[in-house]
Amino acid sequence: MLKKVYNIIFIVLFMAIISLPLIKANWKSGVVSEDENRYLTDTPKLIENGRFNPDFTSDVESWFKDNMGFRKYLIDTNARLQYEVFGRMLNKSNYYIGRHGDFIYATDAMIADYAHLNLRSDERVAQIGQSYQTISDWLGDKGIKFYNVQCWDKHSIYPEQFMASVNQIGDTSKTDQVVNYIKNNTTVNEISLKEMLLDKKKSYEVYSHYGDPTHWTERGAYFGYQYIMEKINEDNHNMYNILSEDDYDITVEDKGITLNGFIHEKDMMETFTIRNPKAVKADKSLMGEFGEDERHSIWINKDAGNDTRLLLMCDSYINSFIVEDFAESFSEVWLVWGDYTKDLDKVIELYNPDIVIYECAERVDRSDAVVEFADKINKINENRIKRCKVGRHSFYTVFNSWSRLY
Repeated sequence: MLKKVYNIIFIVLFMAIISLPLIKANWKSGVVSEDENRYLTDTPKLIENGRFNPDFTSDVESWFKDNMGFRKYLIDTNARLQYEVFGRMLNKSNYYIGRHGDFIYATDAMIADYAHLNLRSDERVAQIGQSYQTISDWLGDKGIKFYNVQCWDKHSIYPEQFMASVNQIGDTSKTDQVVNYIKNNTTVNEISLKEMLLDKKKSYEVYSHYGDPTHWTERGAYFGYQYIMEKINEDNHNMYNILSEDDYDITVEDKGITLNGFIHEKDMMETFTIRNPKAVKADKSLMGEFGEDERHSIWINKDAGNDTRLLLMCDSYINSFIVEDFAESFSEVWLVWGDYTKDLDKVIELYNPDIVIYECAERVDRSDAVVEFADKINKINENRIKRCKVGRHSFYTVFNSWSRLY
């Protein structure tokens, strides 16, 4: 009798287990999964367009995988177990767990960058390096000083934290190739922050362990600002003010990010807030045709002690961290995203800067745009030379004709 009761209980529990996911399933169409950022599979149809659906069985399977009851709970539980027991990240993003538990962000291209699997040919490196020289010379002819600033991703500053499953080949990346060429074969003011950050990481957290893995920390950003400004001051008789730590209110708070909705590790990091800012963010209507991009900005500082206009053609390493710091050092700061590299001539004509800082993150490869713009400059120069030659030829033709007559 007792055995019969157990069997009945087992059958009831079994039926409940296999039925509840179906009973609690999502039967609505057009539902979006916020965690996966996609539409879930719609309810399958046995009859489509008046005919039997030959894919009905597979459609049911796809629908059930997407819409079964308790799906999110099961996915989250599995992800939690994988992370806490096996140290694995299951979400389909580009986030990974590093060999010492750090949060790592790496696209396929960044993995290739780290492993040095995408090195450029010597010819391509020279083409890119000489393109920077062309741009620097073009700006120099206009009386504008040019600085090329190379920012680096976390894997270049903390390679020891990258995934153990990825091996590096050699010690030179494709970004190292270009930086080294510019330093050794051009007169471009190249400011690479790599060696400085590798040195500073001995004492400070310049990229976070569990915070935003796509950028430097605010401490690392401050070091970057300070280093760039020191290089600029070397060329300008130390005429620009550089903010010191005493110019900031520095607080410490947990900036660890949360992944998969539950993975959160504390990461106590510094926040730098300028104590008495003098620069004011101005109306973007002053930026003309480039003012419509929400990423762009203009800063005015009437108390900077100089009348220098700085153009920052950059990305989020500067825009999200230290544009306000630069604004404290210059009379005007104009920030335009690096995506507009091909329009640099228009930007220069509109804003008439005295200094241009061209900054690019390691993972943001704008070499094609740089080469294309340099080619544009070369074609303009070639056309100018041709016009001069034609002009001289016309002058001498007229002069010789006049000489023969008289």
